[in-house]
Amino acid sequence: MKKLKYKWDFYKKKIPLYWVIIIVLAVALPFNIYINHFNKPLALNIDTIENCNLPYNIIRENTKTLVKPLMLVETTTENEDYFPLKDKINTYINEHKDNNILRNASVYFRILDVPDGWFVINNEEQYNYASLMKVSFAIAMLREADKNPDILNKTYYFAQHGKNFKGEQKMLDHHLPPEKNYSYKELLKYALAYSDNDAAMAVLDHINLNSLQKLLSDLHLPPCDLHQEYLGSVEGYSRFFRVLYNAGYLSPDMSEFALELLSESDFYDGIVRNLDKTIKVPRKFGERGLDNNLELHEFGIVYYKNRPYLLGVMTKGRNYDELKKVIADISSIVFEDMNKAI
Repeated sequence: MKKLKYKWDFYKKKIPLYWVIIIVLAVALPFNIYINHFNKPLALNIDTIENCNLPYNIIRENTKTLVKPLMLVETTTENEDYFPLKDKINTYINEHKDNNILRNASVYFRILDVPDGWFVINNEEQYNYASLMKVSFAIAMLREADKNPDILNKTYYFAQHGKNFKGEQKMLDHHLPPEKNYSYKELLKYALAYSDNDAAMAVLDHINLNSLQKLLSDLHLPPCDLHQEYLGSVEGYSRFFRVLYNAGYLSPDMSEFALELLSESDFYDGIVRNLDKTIKVPRKFGERGLDNNLELHEFGIVYYKNRPYLLGVMTKGRNYDELKKVIADISSIVFEDMNKAI
């Protein structure tokens, strides 16, 4: 005990109290800076709406007894802050309808990280979803893969090309090479990134049709009859991309996988035509029509800076090249507006 007292008296003499205080502050200050500035968790991007009494829609999956996973939530009224952008696009569409370039067009726009940052143009118009439906086939398969990931590694022998959809594909750069075995993971890439009909049919043949019908039902969309064209609105189709972004239907890993494949799309004449090539844009286009009654559509998520947005453009007209330019022009109008806002 005397030894301890002696040591304490020794350190009291050797280290004055004011030096102790200085040392403590010198250690504590950098630690405080680290904790508060360099060791923060990732931001959650939570946006609040002050005094929000707006009506809203919630879509939940209804398969379990005790839990109801959240898929989509949104306000039912458009955000007036985006009406100037909406007016610009409306003006553009009307001018091109007057010039007989368009028979009609519809547009869906949404800031993905806020509940009320959206608007829609001509949502009452019905379109043939065409190759856009390949996204729904992929989601249905990946839903099954969430339960059994091994199905993506199973192989399928592709013998030869055939017309599996009505009408001939006009925009196809990568054909599925015949007389080869493919994993379903590879077939999904050909279906989503390259929009190959044969790959999509192979995926569709493998999945349980009930899985596809359940997906459509869960998204409050009409059931699919594979012997008829599937028609819908621009807002209705947006739900496929939104559940992928939210990972509200598939696991985060499967949602990420689907969006990665979509970001490898080889269609460059629409949404991304005038954008910086470094911007990541998972996207899917769809074409349908005969003679002068053509439809061309594209949806994509533009990951621009800290404000990703979803843009969907659906068009009807007489010439595919003109419709491609319409989609590219509307994408440019939106991007310029977003660039100014950020």
